[in-house]
Amino acid sequence: HMYHYHDDKGRPVVNTHRFPNMTNMTFTAHSLNLTAGWYLNNCICAEKESAPEEMYEQDVYYLAKVFEFDAVKLDACGKQMDLNVWASLINKTGRKIMIENCHWGQTTPTQTWCPWNFFRTSDDITPTYGSVVANLQTTIRWAREGLSRPGCWAYPDMLEVGVEGLNEAETRSHFGAWCIVSSPLTLSHDVNDDAVS
Repeated sequence: HMYHYHDDKGRPVVNTHRFPNMTNMTFTAHSLNLTAGWYLNNCICAEKESAPEEMYEQDVYYLAKVFEFDAVKLDACGKQMDLNVWASLINKTGRKIMIENCHWGQTTPTQTWCPWNFFRTSDDITPTYGSVVANLQTTIRWAREGLSRPGCWAYPDMLEVGVEGLNEAETRSHFGAWCIVSSPLTLSHDVNDDAVS
């Protein structure tokens, strides 16, 4: 192939050993009244050399029409960085898909431009209270400028609730603070791990 994580026609290559049937996975989530999201342009499976528009088009086709995901997290690790292209193609599908801008505060909204539903304001969080507070503080600027708003929320990364490293009081204040700033409440632990409390 001329790409790393797409075939020569720009279609996404799925690890079928780990995900034997993506369509069945999202169907199962929907049958349980859950939503499912796809993590694209991420730091493990990112195109590092080039990303022609056909690649965006194929990813969106598979996202919306084949796998029928409800959300997409768009990271900043590869060449597929154009959030306008992503949003335009996703919105043309007619499927309601929540778009997460995970560009670590590097791609930010203006008063008239925000083609995603929420945007990351910080570096990666870690399960320490210092990291929780530091990440939380990155949302202040956006709230003060009126740029964290319905349809375009600033968020300080996922929750570290249930992950070893925070005590109970820290976990509760972490969860409460994310609620106060209207952050998505995205869990960061393996939901298959029964040991997580």
